[in-house]
Amino acid sequence: MITSTMIDQYNLKSLPADVYKNSKIHYFKNGDIITSSEENQTQKRLLLLLQGRAKVIFLSNDGESTLLEFLNRNDWIGELELVGVTTSYKQVVSLGSSVCLAIPQAIVTKYLINDVAFLQQFNHYLANKIIKRTDLMLTAKAYSFKERLATFMLNDAYNSEYSEPHRLVMEYLGISYRHLLYTYNQLVDEGFIDKIGRNKYKLNMQRIESLSITATTSDHAELQ
Repeated sequence: MITSTMIDQYNLKSLPADVYKNSKIHYFKNGDIITSSEENQTQKRLLLLLQGRAKVIFLSNDGESTLLEFLNRNDWIGELELVGVTTSYKQVVSLGSSVCLAIPQAIVTKYLINDVAFLQQFNHYLANKIIKRTDLMLTAKAYSFKERLATFMLNDAYNSEYSEPHRLVMEYLGISYRHLLYTYNQLVDEGFIDKIGRNKYKLNMQRIESLSITATTSDHAELQ
């Protein structure tokens, strides 16, 4: 049951009252699968990430995984299925603790599909998502790989620890294996991270945040 405290805490009043009254809130731990394409086809629900972070992973027929994007607070999950687009097999995995609002498809159909205010807000969200992905591609040209890797590690870390297969990182950031290892070693030598296991690092949060693209962008904004 969604309480009045939850409604205020997660700002659910932005949705029609009948939506959150007929939906559920789910809690996830680090590494939990929030949902998958297969599950969403059977349960037919729309999810809203209320708290925490998540990552979207594509799974190929041969079992290989590819990181597609990171999700943050107020990101929708299953939005393409909402507009009738069939997607390839994907999993959404929680990064740390996360909280989601799960809206059953029947409630989506009854209260949201024909709600003009919601659809305007939803279209705005989808447009911003496209712009964000375009900006991400442009970022590759505007910043050094060391800055991009630092930002990626911050986005992917939990409890200041980071661990991802090299192949996944190489594909997501478009870099060679040799250059990736060289940059990891460079970050270690410069005190941004400490290696604590195979493909596992402890982040010096204050140091590596200063190297991230977000920090760099803020510095540029302050200078203008």
